[in-house]
Amino acid sequence: MRNSITSFFLASTAATLLVSLAGCGGSGDSSNAERTVSSLRLIGQQVLPRRTVFQGTVVGGLSGIDYDTANNRYVMISDDRTTTDSANPPRAYTANLAFSESGFTGVQFLSTFTLKQPDGSVFPKVPDARVADPEGIRIDPVSGNLVWVSEGDRTLTPPPQRIIDPFIREMRSDGTHVREYTLPAMFRMSATETGPRGNLVFEGITFTPGRKNAVVLAEGPLFNDGTVSTASAGSVARITEFDRSSGTAIAQYAYPVERVQAAPVPDTAFTVSGATEILALSDKRFLVLERSFSVGVTGNQVRLYEIDVTNATDVLSRPSLSAGGYTPVSKRLILDFETLKTQLGGIANLEGMTFGPKLANGRDSLVVIADDNFPTADSATDRNQILVFEVIPQ
Repeated sequence: MRNSITSFFLASTAATLLVSLAGCGGSGDSSNAERTVSSLRLIGQQVLPRRTVFQGTVVGGLSGIDYDTANNRYVMISDDRTTTDSANPPRAYTANLAFSESGFTGVQFLSTFTLKQPDGSVFPKVPDARVADPEGIRIDPVSGNLVWVSEGDRTLTPPPQRIIDPFIREMRSDGTHVREYTLPAMFRMSATETGPRGNLVFEGITFTPGRKNAVVLAEGPLFNDGTVSTASAGSVARITEFDRSSGTAIAQYAYPVERVQAAPVPDTAFTVSGATEILALSDKRFLVLERSFSVGVTGNQVRLYEIDVTNATDVLSRPSLSAGGYTPVSKRLILDFETLKTQLGGIANLEGMTFGPKLANGRDSLVVIADDNFPTADSATDRNQILVFEVIPQ
């Protein structure tokens, strides 16, 4: 039975316009250095009303989420980048989610703030050559600031061209810029077929429980690393580990992306399969969301994996992975969301994931959110879908 749209409510006061995150941990209880996951039990879902307006902004494009343990609330980032999405600049929200072991009953938005460029100005929208594409957000476990990733842009036609590097930036809770991480040269965008592909770069970020490192997930392969996933074959993406203090890369691992899960209709239509979020279980083990989409197929095909980088080859110094000769991360399937499609009325474009508060039985909660792509009509494929699970440990 579907549990959607019920008990949706918005904050009516501006007293909570900005939430201070200083000194707060993200991604659930960061003092829990080791988590295990055997399976997940669905607690419930909420589907936000189409193009809900909150404090003058259109709620949508929710591509990343993290849990603020100190304030028992969430921060969500929106990848709004075009005027066809909305008139609002790229932004983030804070919100409360009301759930327990027995059900998920409401979503309450508390505040919103725009993301700032280093010079203090807001980000422009497409077709400006400085546009951002926010895809993931976490609370830095040491500074309490927010760290977010942008996928950049590689649009060659029609003019004007946009060749914009991806980035990892730290900001305060009002969106003001603090610093930028230093990226390996392989992530520099180019008009030639080298480096990142457009719309297949940074999708997720997480901090390790040891609080020393940030781990950033690319959605798909660099041009140098081979072809994208198809209905007959998978591809390879890169997971990069950064020292959070210096903001420099210290290791990198190959992540095998699965093939496209459903044939498009017609068979020449657009398809994509890529990794969309990463969440630390320990300093070496992570949860990774993978999403496959095909035109003409209702919904998205989403899977959740546990990965382990312990025995994977460090490929940070390798400019290309196309010739092989390395050991990728190991993968174990936790949940195929197709098994929930009928119960939930469809699986949307799931892109964000965080541990929430502990449940009454002491187990972890897991929250997963979807980027609705800002369409004008609700569908099983494009909706602001929020799912909550109980984590069954091993």
